[in-house]
Amino acid sequence: MKVPKPFPDELLLSRLNRYVTMYGVHIVEFTEKAFGKDRVSVHPFLPAGIEQLAALIDENKDRIINEQTLAPLFFLFMPKHAAQLKRLMLACEGAKAFRYSQLASFSSRHTLCLKWCPVCAGKELKELGVAYWHRTHQIPGLTACPFHPVLLHRMLLVSRQRVMAGCLPSHTDAVVPAAEVEVRVARFAYELLQLNSRDMGQLDLASVYRHRLSELGFITAHGRVRREGVMKEFMAVAGLYRPAFDTDLPRNDRDYRYISQLLEPESSRHPFRHLLFSCWLYNQPQDLFKRTHSSSSASESNKLKSSKKLRIVELKCLALLRESHSLAEIYRITGKSRCYLKRLALLNAIPIETKPRALTDECKHCILRLAHAGVHRKAISKRCGIGIGSVEQVISSTHGMVDRRKLCHWESKRRRCRVKILRYRQSYPKAIRQQIKVQCNAEFFWLYLNDRGWLEAVLPKSKKPIGRTR
Repeated sequence: MKVPKPFPDELLLSRLNRYVTMYGVHIVEFTEKAFGKDRVSVHPFLPAGIEQLAALIDENKDRIINEQTLAPLFFLFMPKHAAQLKRLMLACEGAKAFRYSQLASFSSRHTLCLKWCPVCAGKELKELGVAYWHRTHQIPGLTACPFHPVLLHRMLLVSRQRVMAGCLPSHTDAVVPAAEVEVRVARFAYELLQLNSRDMGQLDLASVYRHRLSELGFITAHGRVRREGVMKEFMAVAGLYRPAFDTDLPRNDRDYRYISQLLEPESSRHPFRHLLFSCWLYNQPQDLFKRTHSSSSASESNKLKSSKKLRIVELKCLALLRESHSLAEIYRITGKSRCYLKRLALLNAIPIETKPRALTDECKHCILRLAHAGVHRKAISKRCGIGIGSVEQVISSTHGMVDRRKLCHWESKRRRCRVKILRYRQSYPKAIRQQIKVQCNAEFFWLYLNDRGWLEAVLPKSKKPIGRTR
């Protein structure tokens, strides 16, 4: 099968539509030949079945994915799902590929559409004799053309069948100028898509964003993000963007989750959100890839420096404690609190000269004895006549005590769940599994996850389902 050669920035669906239009091929005959099925719904920018189609038209499958679909953009912004998404797009698994693209999770429940620029369409009809669907125009959220400062037109894809004869852009004189920010984001998206089509590699976007925010003064000395300042500056630009049904814009200048979610490592967010934010941060998409190595090395060096600094302060505190300096004096020298110094001394078995009024050695032994028995810290506090904070400090400063209490808590939970199931079995000996699961829901599922062997031994045997009688 000889499909027309792709034009610059042409979508794969556009090539297929040009093929059936030029040669007058019946749609059912084409889909059976190309995809092995008579009914196939081809996604506009994330089509599936590419491996079989590439073999049929004698083209490289990776080149089709990278240059004629929006997959490179989704691979970049969703690294967790990139490998699985590519595998499903190569296979004929369109529905699963759509789920892995996360578009269904972004409140994108609108009807799919194809977008085109009227100026591009007129120019192509004049020079090439046919207008085609541009890949960049189909990026979710884009409202303007990257080549001309005009708004894009939309054609809703109501039909399940997207490969159709004559389904190509049409020329129109209805041209609406686009805002400057819309054109800037569109050009940024186009350049980034072209770069990523050459397989520039994966990016740790969270660290890249943080590095740039640090350069702009939006990261504190302790690594915190000044979200209020970021949102104020960001909304000055994002607030000018024209809202549409597929634009993922911040609700207002206090929508801090919009930024926080982008800074989470390996998070899957709407591609337009990344495009809008990265366009605000960087003038050119090339800067994203240039800063990859420097940002990762800078973050690692900062972590090493901070850990080394903490270790030096800790060693200094230990040396002062061994020299029997008072806690107040060590606080003035190092700036570390009395609680930190007491815990450090307890962990390293360094005796400290204090005049405790309530937390005496006898009281500590009593706390540890009760804590080892699994008594709740509130009950220990009442019995010993001291605060809960002091109880927690003694427990956390004793090696192995926290793990011991966690084990006691887990075993106590297991006993309670077992007793609940056993009592219900004694009260209702003829109850089936479904009834036990409904009446003891929380206990059933806790045991199912943590003590499944015991649960299976206690539950009644599963009954075979009885089919309907005709």
